[in-house]
Amino acid sequence: MAVALGGNFLAVVDQFGVVLTCGQNDAGQLGLQTPPYLDSITLQRSLLGAIEFNFDSDAHNAVMVSAGFRHAAFVTRTGSVYTWGSGNHGQRGTGVEGGYLFPQHTPQIAYRALMPGSRATMVACGDNYTLLLTACGHVWGCGKNQYFQIGVQNMDDPLQVSNRDIRVFTRMPPERFDCGDGDTQIAFIAAGNDHSAAVGRTNGLLWTWGDGSGGQLGHDFSARVPIHLPRETFDEVVVSVSVALDITMAITDSGALWVSGWSNTGRLGIENLRHCATFQRVGTAADFGDGGVRNVVCTRLHSLILSHDGSVRVCGSTNSGCFDPNIYTDHLVPTRINPACFNNEPVVLISANESRNVAVTRSGRLFTWGFEAPDYFCGLARAHAHGTNGQPFTWLPRRVLRMNIPNESIPRLGLWLYPLTDDQMLTFAMVQHLRLGTESSFGTAPDNMLHSIWDSVMIPGASHFGIGLRNILGML
Repeated sequence: MAVALGGNFLAVVDQFGVVLTCGQNDAGQLGLQTPPYLDSITLQRSLLGAIEFNFDSDAHNAVMVSAGFRHAAFVTRTGSVYTWGSGNHGQRGTGVEGGYLFPQHTPQIAYRALMPGSRATMVACGDNYTLLLTACGHVWGCGKNQYFQIGVQNMDDPLQVSNRDIRVFTRMPPERFDCGDGDTQIAFIAAGNDHSAAVGRTNGLLWTWGDGSGGQLGHDFSARVPIHLPRETFDEVVVSVSVALDITMAITDSGALWVSGWSNTGRLGIENLRHCATFQRVGTAADFGDGGVRNVVCTRLHSLILSHDGSVRVCGSTNSGCFDPNIYTDHLVPTRINPACFNNEPVVLISANESRNVAVTRSGRLFTWGFEAPDYFCGLARAHAHGTNGQPFTWLPRRVLRMNIPNESIPRLGLWLYPLTDDQMLTFAMVQHLRLGTESSFGTAPDNMLHSIWDSVMIPGASHFGIGLRNILGML
């Protein structure tokens, strides 16, 4: 996703492919400290600041970013992967322990060894582990494996059957995802606290593995290796999934939202339901507008839901930072946030942690709301994980206006578009709506030129992405 909230920090990709971060930096998770390193780690960054790269021009073409508890990663247009922050469990995949204050390139040879040319298309950071998806549909993982949330790589190897940390990106055997139809390719991955999920590329099956003690795997047991839910569970294909502590939420092709797991805060989205070890549907199609649900992010305290019509809904704890603090009851069913909070503009991207939320509108405006960090930094000012210097709490979305980037204006955040000229944008509109731009100099442009312009705004290999991945990249 082009915007991500970690444990206490925010990371976002702008329209030029530059990664910006703000918030707490106790493990170097902001990636802002360039060589030569200072003796101490900066404890806070109050405004969004750009990560400055000086060693690889490819790094200025990020298309998606993911944030864990104290580490982060992003994927570039060419399929490279960069990780930084905490590495105490090997979650950066480099084999080196300890924190790293600057994004470090993961050599593509690591995940191209068995499939030449298979670039990375998606990365998902869990609390203390990382999953990586390649264009050929293979899943790789590294980091904490206490509950086998990375999975077992080799059942015949006693060392790999153990739940020890995995410190370098290791491929999960494709046959783990073979349900008997010969299709082993994955189109979407999700990483949480102690369990993971994936969606099959062509069969649309949902796979879950790791800790299942709360019913979050869709059944009432834990799993060392991926297990797919029966085809009849949803009666249609799954396109994306979100996971958090003791909960899994899945979206199907029609925009239906499903949930499995445990909660006492209302984050399941079904009134008076606190536990289900099988997937239950949340609401009806009419509850989420035309097209149903586009994306969902579940956390330890609440769930944030984005509809295809650009509306945003939330359910869960009053401590999630999403509700009026004077109302002390949890919201047990999805409640719509007033569109006026987003200037009546459709939202295309969302992210959340347990007490903070972020949304990006269609024009690239960034909005944040929720709690700031507790004031425990030895008397220092709060770490503004919202990217603003506003009040420590706001339950209504507020736009992030200020950037800590000298002499540069970044008006569009979180979007996948790259800069184009006015004529190019007009041509793009003509392709979509033939009645527009009839007098443009591009009106008689050859088809190959129009296709070239179209390709310039698309992520290479987008045809390989599943619907769910296109949704979280803001690709409408």
